Amino acid sequence: MSHALIARNTDLKRIEESGYTIRFIDGYLLIQDVPYVTSVGGIAEATLVMQLDLRGERTSQPGDHVAYWTGEFPYDGNSQKLEVLGESGHNQILSNGLKLTYMFSAKPEGGRYIDYEHKVRTYIEIITREARKIDSSTSAQKWKVAKSESNSNVFAFMETASARQNTTDISSRLEGETVAIVGLGGTGAYVLDYVAKTWVKEIHLYDDDRFLQHNSFRAPGAVAVEELEGGPIKSEFHFERYSRMRRGIVAHPTKIVEENVNELKGHDTVFLCIDGHAIKQSIFRICEDAESVCIDTGMGIYREGDRLGGILRTTTSEPGNRGHVTEKNRIDMAGGDVGEYERNIQLAELNALNAALAVIKWKKIRGVFQDLVHEGDSGYIMDGNKIINRDYVECAKQND
Repeated sequence: MSHALIARNTDLKRIEESGYTIRFIDGYLLIQDVPYVTSVGGIAEATLVMQLDLRGERTSQPGDHVAYWTGEFPYDGNSQKLEVLGESGHNQILSNGLKLTYMFSAKPEGGRYIDYEHKVRTYIEIITREARKIDSSTSAQKWKVAKSESNSNVFAFMETASARQNTTDISSRLEGETVAIVGLGGTGAYVLDYVAKTWVKEIHLYDDDRFLQHNSFRAPGAVAVEELEGGPIKSEFHFERYSRMRRGIVAHPTKIVEENVNELKGHDTVFLCIDGHAIKQSIFRICEDAESVCIDTGMGIYREGDRLGGILRTTTSEPGNRGHVTEKNRIDMAGGDVGEYERNIQLAELNALNAALAVIKWKKIRGVFQDLVHEGDSGYIMDGNKIINRDYVECAKQND
């Protein structure tokens, strides 16, 4: 990825050809080995970091004048801090363990940098000129080979959204995880859409049903009529679509049944997006034995006169909070009558919300979002527009 970016962008190419050591990590551009003057008058080296704004594989004009730093705050030769950089402490760790200690704010004349060469050269000149006064031979131009250490090893192109929001350290908490999605109907397809945009290592799709015309009206994105020809298998259909964006997606054109349920043992998280079925009991047992997380989604939709109402349910089994799943019968494991939902009253916004609630719960468990409740079961009530939580981790807070 680093060589492709450099080859396609003249500003990055000029930076490299000038001898600076550049790398790309998590949507950031890094300039290594930048010399600066320390608080005690010595010379040290650190890394200059800035967000990389891209349009595909082309750099855009930098969207801000901010840069980050991994060393001490730079000083001048008179033991004074470089005020032109501003002073703002920063505490962020990139996915490779690199810690950002300061945020700089050096605005150029005109208010915006022309390109990344302009931004890099401006910052390096501000920081290194004081070091050159002490040692005229010091320079950030080391003529090393450029390397890449990016989360984009799972993506077809660099993921720059996390860098723009300064959340790469949080996003990296999902790195290396394997996820299974059982059922790629309306809700399961949206779960895939959300999970595919995270740094997880693998996403396994289990479904042998066909993606038919009606499915296109409750799945994310727009489907061309040509894609419906032949009735593609859902798992394979979604594999093709999302493999354009990322690697690590595996299609399993099969149902989960007793004969193959053990396949789910190898996954860190399992999303269940299927109607009531006896196989759910085995899936929850497998996840409990494997000490993995299992999140079940469900809807109960009913018609009240000329309007629809209902509840969207999210039930979670995780280490330390599992008993409610079977002891309190939170989930239909028999495949009985589930009312209007069984007659295919599904709407894209309900599927999307059901999936979003499940993915948010998963991200809470993994430490991405704050979780002050730690509920095992929740229901979104449509007509009252409220969420009811129950089955908390803390036994003293549990209710029925």
